[in-house]
Amino acid sequence: MSMETLHIRPFAPTDKKLVEDFFDAMGPESRAFFNRLDGNRNLALRAFEPGDTDVLRWLAEDEGRMVGYIFTWDIQSSIPWIGIAVADDYKGRHLGHRLLETVKQWAVGLGKGGLLLTTHQANIRAQVLYEKFGFTRMGTHWGGEVLYLLHW
Repeated sequence: MSMETLHIRPFAPTDKKLVEDFFDAMGPESRAFFNRLDGNRNLALRAFEPGDTDVLRWLAEDEGRMVGYIFTWDIQSSIPWIGIAVADDYKGRHLGHRLLETVKQWAVGLGKGGLLLTTHQANIRAQVLYEKFGFTRMGTHWGGEVLYLLHW
């Protein structure tokens, strides 16, 4: 990954194959933490169906390959929810931070008050990222995952 070849941008109508390949390449840990039962894959692919209006999605693309994904839903609320995933071979390269910064800039620009997310209890790598980024651990979400809030 280099600054010259990596671009974070909104999903485009022609990105369906990139998205499918991104999810197909996920290893067991990423599937367990982010894509249980293909839930987030199916949600991502809704971007290519008409009527998908309350979710915004960005991808990180490096040399024609999708290597990161961040999305936000409940975008009409003052504190929308986000989800994030990074390709296995791009973890530890600060891509997660760049994706979070992209959504934070979007939210601040619209006058939002913060961002919410949850993560699996065992996803320590993600928890470290979120806390370094400034998220506060709020406790356990009703679904059993760790709940985080970033507010400004």
